Order: sequence, then C-alpha cells, then structure tokens
Amino acid sequence: MKTKILSLFLGVFTITLTSCETENNSEQSTASRQIAPVANSVNVSQLSPCAYTELIADQRYDAGDIKVYFDADNVYVEYQASIRWLIRETHLFVGKQSMIPLTRNGSPNPSLYPISETFPGGTEAAIYSFPRAGLPKCFTISAYAEVNRLQNGSIVQTESAWSEGVRFNENSWGMFFDVCQSDCSN
Repeated sequence: MKTKILSLFLGVFTITLTSCETENNSEQSTASRQIAPVANSVNVSQLSPCAYTELIADQRYDAGDIKVYFDADNVYVEYQASIRWLIRETHLFVGKQSMIPLTRNGSPNPSLYPISETFPGGTEAAIYSFPRAGLPKCFTISAYAEVNRLQNGSIVQTESAWSEGVRFNENSWGMFFDVCQSDCSN
C-alpha cells in the first residue's frame, strides 16, 4: 500500500514539475516573440527621440548614440555610430530591470541579452522595435555594442561600448537607463 501511495505521489509531483517548466518556457517564448528586431529600413526620421544617451566606448570615447522613439504602437531603439566609428555587434535588453541577465557578481551579461546582432562589415546604424503594449509603463534599456574606430578607411581600434547611464555596480562599467512611456508623446 505504501508503495502505491509513494508511486502516486511521485507521479503527481513529476507532472506538477513538468507543467511548471512548460509554463515558464511558454512565458519565455512569449517574451521572446514580443521583442522583435526590425530591419534597418525602419524610418524613424518622422519621429523625435524621446530619450537619448551616448554610446561610450572604452569608458571614454563617444562612439555614437542610443536614441529611443515612440509611435502609437511601438518603441524603437536606435544605435547610431559617430563619425569614424562602425557598429559591428549589438546586444540589447529592453524591459524590467530585474530581468536583465547578470553574472554572479551582479555585472551585466550582454551575451545573454535577448537581442543580439552581428554586422561583419560594420554598420552606421541599427534599429530595433518593441510593441508598446508588451512593455511596462516604465522600463529599462541596457545597450551594449562592439565598435570599430576607423582611420583612413581602416580599422585602428576595436572596443566595447555601453549606453551611458547608471552603472550596475562599482566593479563593472556596464550601464542602463530608464524610460517611461508617459514621458514620451506619440
């Protein structure tokens, strides 16, 4: 009798764990679908940036800008390289600050950010779109890039770059900034 009860208990327990894992995977899958990169052909020239911060390379160089735009349905995050810089890789997080992937010491881990894109020849700009309805009223953006500095058309420097903002901790120069939808007009 004890064996049957134990078997029944283990069966129910296993089913419960499996359904929780499926539910969590479903939530992650839904979150992944809400965040969709948009081709660089998106025209944000008709929109005014709602938020703006510099893209700082090697903790000291202005390698470009991160601009945030809103329209009626979407939020757009644009990486824009400065003159003599090209963006070769982007890693972007947009959402609740508590969901940013961190290392054990509390530093950001951009390799785990949900949006990543590589530009083998480099690019001057990259734009990503997110449905407004899928974001909280106030949300966090952490934008990381690998950038190349050009001189006479040749790469002379490769650096890591972060959107200027609040540092995650004193041991890391990774940064983030916050944006509220109510601060931005359509």
